[in-house]
Formats: sequence, structure tokens, C-alpha cells
Amino acid sequence: MGKTKQEIYEKVRNLTDGLYERSTLRDLPEFVVSPQNLIMFEQKLKQDGFNMILDLFGVDFYDNEKLKEYAGVKTRFAVIYHFLKLPQNERIRVIVPADDSTPVPSSTKLFKGADWFEREVYDLLGIKFEGHYDLRRIFLPEDFEGHPLRKDFPTKGVREYIGTKYTPKFVRLPGKDSADDPFEEGARMVVNVGPTHPATHGTFRMIFELEGEDIIGVDLEIGYLHRGVEKNGENMRWEDFIPMTDRLNYLSAYLNNMIYTEMIERWLGIWDDVPRRAKYIRVILGELSRIADHLVSIGTMAVDLGALTPFWYFFKVREEIYSVFEWAVGARLTTSGTSFGGVRRDLDEKTIQKIRYIIDELLPRALKDVDNLLTKNRIFIDRTRKIGVISADDAIEWGFTGPSLRGSGVAWDIRKVQPYGLYEEFDFEVPVATEGDVYSRYLVRMEEMVQSAKIIRQALDNLPDDGIRIKSDKLANLPTLPDKKYVYTQIEALIHHFKGIVEGVVPPYGWYYFGGEAANGELGFFGISVGKRTPWRIRIRPPCFAIYQAFRHMVLGHKLADFVAVLGSINIVAGELDR
Repeated sequence: MGKTKQEIYEKVRNLTDGLYERSTLRDLPEFVVSPQNLIMFEQKLKQDGFNMILDLFGVDFYDNEKLKEYAGVKTRFAVIYHFLKLPQNERIRVIVPADDSTPVPSSTKLFKGADWFEREVYDLLGIKFEGHYDLRRIFLPEDFEGHPLRKDFPTKGVREYIGTKYTPKFVRLPGKDSADDPFEEGARMVVNVGPTHPATHGTFRMIFELEGEDIIGVDLEIGYLHRGVEKNGENMRWEDFIPMTDRLNYLSAYLNNMIYTEMIERWLGIWDDVPRRAKYIRVILGELSRIADHLVSIGTMAVDLGALTPFWYFFKVREEIYSVFEWAVGARLTTSGTSFGGVRRDLDEKTIQKIRYIIDELLPRALKDVDNLLTKNRIFIDRTRKIGVISADDAIEWGFTGPSLRGSGVAWDIRKVQPYGLYEEFDFEVPVATEGDVYSRYLVRMEEMVQSAKIIRQALDNLPDDGIRIKSDKLANLPTLPDKKYVYTQIEALIHHFKGIVEGVVPPYGWYYFGGEAANGELGFFGISVGKRTPWRIRIRPPCFAIYQAFRHMVLGHKLADFVAVLGSINIVAGELDR
């Protein structure tokens, strides 16, 4: 049994005494730390075993003095860190005040995984990190003016963007100003891949510096699919953000819906009142989404390596899964299948029988066929064994979660270590491989599909019959709405109650974080509510983002042809990566 939040809070307080300005126990143990003390605070955490920066993001409080007081800062900005200790699943939150004139110390020397997260904060909020080795924009062009997540950034009207003449360099590698000439001394060459390339399965660019066929330098350019999802979230109702989650990892959109919806329900305090049938349906469709995601990941990686037949075997199953979603939620890819307090549609008998056919006949047959084609195939083994190796310690430090972490020997699955969505009621195993290479990540995903089918089978066999939506009286008695006893006697209470139901929910004042096991790892949502029907801030913790920043580390020293195997094995989805 792990430590309680109170025990973690007390331990960290004693460990870091004198290094924090304020401490609070909320949804997580919380510490306000000055920029001057941040590195010493992090050193104490790392000595105690906190080995991952799970997330790092910025908040603009602007002129909201009440929110500043809640956060424990007096500055306009704050940088928020979520630290995680594996495998104990101990989590804390650190808040560092920031402003335009005072940079925050970079955490990259202690935690490799802070790299891209700090660049994102700099890009979207303009907060600088002193000591970062490559602090430049990550989503937006270098000549873009302004920082979009600032509250005073204009969001209305047509924004005129007059960029300077864009003359892209052939490559931009750390420590080099340019390499416009692809041929250098020592037979070195620079090769540009993307942003549109069959092996990327999305729009992002990779630049390789080669010596012969060996990769000796890598730079990554992302942001081509950046749509400002978090900024858009500040201008829509909490429930209207559900379709935005579809556009993250669109290969398994229902999992995104499920995790975000449960975050809001737990924050509102209505999770226990959501019907069990609705929760079971979420698990069933969520695990079908996981299977569909893994089918695409393995199928497309096999194609990239020259094996076309597994692709067709797996995509036949995926097509049948999408037909289930078409029946169950009315959409195939972007599902928006959940709602606060339940699900949008019930599963009829026809859909249930279709699901049973997929998990009992179609999927096992496809898994067996692909296993016979790939698992002991000499060519496939040569292309995947000892390729893209990342150790367990490195994977944790870079921020890996999901199949990529389990492929490095770490048995970490939120469905097991911190159950949500009623996963504690299902019997399943957490697949783990030990080598940390492409082949290991392939094996993990293959076995995860077997375990997902096992979960679905149990859910179908024990599907409750208590409805698919929360009772209206439960939803009507949210703590942010007027008490029902006043609704019948006071006109103002009646009006506010009516508006609360019709216009949308309002989470309690403050903030809240919740993460779940998406197909690629921990997908987390952090919301800030100021008592309105629209968020002050919605933060998305995307598993792909943390994993892809380690791609350079994984391919250095390999042949150019190997990068497609490494990229396919970590399953980077541009929608989730760029948001």
C-alpha cells in the first residue's frame, strides 16, 4: 500500500524545509518555491526518489488577484511542475512565481524531460528559462510576434501576420548555425525528412546529420498541426471541450473523451453518482479504442519496414471496430461519446454481439496471423532488436509513460497503480518487456491488445442495468448551484439554477488535475476554474510530447534506415504532439 497524500505532503515538507514559501494539500501536495530555491528544491526531490517531471506548464494570472492569492504568488505568471516518483506513484505540485524580468532556472540538468516543456512555456507565454541549452520556439515560427497563452493576446478579429522573408536553413542542429551545404568534410551529409513523409504518419520534420549512413546529429521540428487547443479551451464551456479532446490522439479518441470527462466529474464531486452501466460502457469503448490504436501503430510500422500483409490483417479488425463506434456513438474517428454524468448512447444487443465477434474471433485470428508473420521473422527481428534502445532510468527521466515505458521494463499502468473508471473491478495483466528496444515495444502492444479484449469480455459479461446518465436530481445538486430548497421559494435561485443547467456546469473555484492511461501513456488534464462556465486555463499533458523529445537520444549511432522503426515503435500522433 502506497503512502497517502497526507503522508507524502508531510514527508516533502520536512525534506525541503526552508526551501518553500508556502505549502498546501489540495488534489496534490503543493509547494510554492521561489526561482532562487527551485534547483535546490529539485535536488532534494531527486535525492528522495522523485525521478520524473511528469508535466511543466505556465499560467497567466493577468489581473486576477484572487487567483494569485489562491496560487500563493504575487507575480503575473507562474510555472507549475508536476513531479512523480516511480514506481511508488507519489506525486507533488510545485509552483514557481515568474514574470518578464526574472527568468526561471532551467531544470534540464536535473531532469532531461524538462527540455521541450520549458520551450513550450517560453513559446506560448514568453517565460524564459535560464540555463536551457536551446531555448527557442517549439510550435510557432521564430518571427511570430507575441505569446498566445497570455491573457492579453488578441483573440478576436482577423490577426494580420506579416512574417519576414522565410529562408529555411537546410538543417539546424544544436551547436551549429547552419549547414546549408549538405556535404562537409569527412563525407558528412544532412538529410531532411518531412514534414510530409510516408514514415512520419503526421506532419513533423526531422533533420539528420549523417556520416556515411550513421546518424550523428538530429534536430526535430514540430508545430505543423498546432491548433491552439488549450487557448481555444479558454473560450468555450467546459462540456464543449469534449470534441476538442477528439483531436488529440485521434486514433483512440474515445479514451481522450473518457479521461477528460472523468476529470470534470471527480472535480464536481459527482463521480460516485454516475451510473455503473455508463462507466462500464466507457471501459468497453475505451479498450476498443486502445486496440484500434495499437493495430494502427503496429500495422503502419510493419509497412515502413517492408511488411505489407500485417497491415491489411490489422486494418480489417480496425475497420470493424470503427463500425462499432459508428453504431455506438454515431461517429467513427472523432467520437465525442461521453458526457458529464454518463455516455451519449447505450449499447444495444446488435452492437454488443458485434463487439463479442471482434474480441472473440476477429482479433485473436489477426493477432495469431501477425504473430506468425513478425514475431519470429528473421528480417523483422534484425530490424527491431537492439534498435532504439532506451533504458528504464532514461525512459523515466525523459518522461515516458505507457507502452514505451513498459517496453523498458517498468510495470507502470495507471489502470493498475491508480485505478479509475472502475478498472479495479477487472482482472488483467500489465505486459512488460525488458530490452527497451523497438522489438520490446512491439511485444508490449501485441499483448496489451489481448489484455484489452479480456477487460472488454468481463465488462460485457457483467454489464449493469442502471441507466447511462446521472439522475437529474444529482446533477441539479452540484455544490456550484443554488440549493434546491431555495429554488422553489426564491426567484433568483430559480434563475441561477436554470442557467446553471442550461448553460453548463461550473467546477469549484481553484484547480484540479486528473490523468488516465491513454494508448500512448498518461494523458492528463489540468483545469483552472474561476467560478465561470468557461475555464481560466485548460492544460493537456500529452504522452507523445514527452516521448518524442527523446527520439534524438534513441536514434543517434543507428543507420538512417532505422529511424522509421524507432518512430513507428513510439507511435507519435501529430494531433496529440502539437495540440
